[in-house]
Amino acid sequence: MKGLDRKAKDLRDVVQDIMYQFRVVDGACANGPHADLSTQELRLLEHLGDRGPRMMRELAEFLLLAVNSVTSTVDNMEAKGLVRRKRSEEDRRVIEVELTEHGRAVYADAVQAKLRFLRCLLAALTEEEQEIYMVLMRKIARAGQTQLAQLTSEL
Repeated sequence: MKGLDRKAKDLRDVVQDIMYQFRVVDGACANGPHADLSTQELRLLEHLGDRGPRMMRELAEFLLLAVNSVTSTVDNMEAKGLVRRKRSEEDRRVIEVELTEHGRAVYADAVQAKLRFLRCLLAALTEEEQEIYMVLMRKIARAGQTQLAQLTSEL
């Protein structure tokens, strides 16, 4: 196996391990003291908390799902008091989904749990290693965004 091929395989293994760890943290957040959420509900909760009210189409694009699949997820979240649908201020024909006060509290708890986990990960590194790690992760993220743009334009 050539150098770059071996490193790509190693990166794949490391990324899978980290993704598993994040799924475990997501599971703990989803079943936290204020929530009983599916993984999709947690992802939508975080997306709305990070970005504010969104149209159903935008939520579907984020989750890479059909709008009707997202509709049932939003229905469940609405029944749990986490989100509400409201008419857009700019265009009254448009319905947006936003977090309720309870949804914002659950979002804040989930964010804090994830930040605690991330602080533990970063604590394994020296200050200098943390800076280098962040520079490299941003560089990899940009390269990934470029690759995704190329892949999606080819489809």
